[in-house]
Amino acid sequence: MKDPEQTYNECTGPKGHREHLCILMEQGRSREVAERSAHPAFVCRNCGVYADEARDVCNPKPL
Repeated sequence: MKDPEQTYNECTGPKGHREHLCILMEQGRSREVAERSAHPAFVCRNCGVYADEARDVCNPKPL
């Protein structure tokens, strides 16, 4: 079931997008993704990835 708050293609920090976890996953940088999501406090409303810091995702929502 789709999260009603989930949106698509919205990046609230486009200047830092190249370092967002979604891009790192596409680049195969899974170790870095794991390190930056070890203690998640945010989820991305776009892709659902969990992150320690809001700045690491496109569309953060606090957990």
